Amino acid sequence: MVFANPEVVRRVNQEFIPVALKAAMVNNPPSGIEGDLYAEIGRSKPAPQGICTVNSDGKVLTWALSFNDDRSILKFLDHVGQRYKENPDAEKPVTAERFMRFPGRQLSDVKDVARRIPVPSQHEDRDRCPAAPVLESGTLVGTIIGRPLDEDGKPLADTVRQEHYMEARLEISVLSQKQLARAVREAGGERFRLPTELTRTLVSGAFLGQLDVNPTGGVPGSESKSKEWDFHGQRVANAEGTATRIRIDGHSSVEGGPDARGRRTDGRDWEHRVTLDWHGFIELEGQQMTKLVVLASGDERLRWGNARFNFLKEPDAAHLMAGHPIDLDGGVRYGLFAGDPRPGAKSK
Repeated sequence: MVFANPEVVRRVNQEFIPVALKAAMVNNPPSGIEGDLYAEIGRSKPAPQGICTVNSDGKVLTWALSFNDDRSILKFLDHVGQRYKENPDAEKPVTAERFMRFPGRQLSDVKDVARRIPVPSQHEDRDRCPAAPVLESGTLVGTIIGRPLDEDGKPLADTVRQEHYMEARLEISVLSQKQLARAVREAGGERFRLPTELTRTLVSGAFLGQLDVNPTGGVPGSESKSKEWDFHGQRVANAEGTATRIRIDGHSSVEGGPDARGRRTDGRDWEHRVTLDWHGFIELEGQQMTKLVVLASGDERLRWGNARFNFLKEPDAAHLMAGHPIDLDGGVRYGLFAGDPRPGAKSK
């Protein structure tokens, strides 16, 4: 776990500019100036994921996929700092170092192609920032936060590991909002079933662990073994404003695991089951959702492993690409919050 050490976090924040890149864009760079930078980084990548350090002109200094031990992470920061002093820009060729495991297992270096990438202070008018999601105008954007609970029913104090804390974007499409508005209108004040698309959006993001263990499927190497949910809504009085308020409640049970491709490619072995009861409210103004507040509580069983974990006696940092063993079984709680719709650029 690279960022489980507070000293590592302190030094990264103080000495570096941390940036998370999408592997898909490293593998398939977009157009524009940032696409050129993605391409330069991807040119020397030893794997689709890893830790890459670059200088101020976008030249790769060092790649590391894992580390000998936890102390090696701090040594890596020292090493990269020295490399930056020697190669702060692209005035001279910069060779990209690559480590399967720092510092013990070094891969072959990748020579510089002597191409300079000017980094402007802002995007040109014709460029779209890859970090800005392309959303249809009116999409409701929010956040989902999940925590496992201790024996007293309180969130675990440890939030470092990915199975102990999750936070992700919640995006509710314009179509889902229109479907909800129609269902409310047709119900005429009676209890009604929430549209399937909206229910799927709420349920599919409520799980702990990494993205590869999504129990609803949709991730390469994984499959859903069962998906059951039943959500209802009913219009209620809203003393706080003129918006239409819908009280919602529901139950979901989803279970997933690796498919044949997942087992074959990296030996992953996992099972994930999430059972939740949902309660909350949604506010509508016309056909547009303006607020969502939902709490989901229940139980979650997540087991993640790899055949190699049975005999490896190494720290987590030594096999980052395989992840770390997870054995979670207990109570969980999720909160979903969304506010004003985003004006955003409409998808093409």
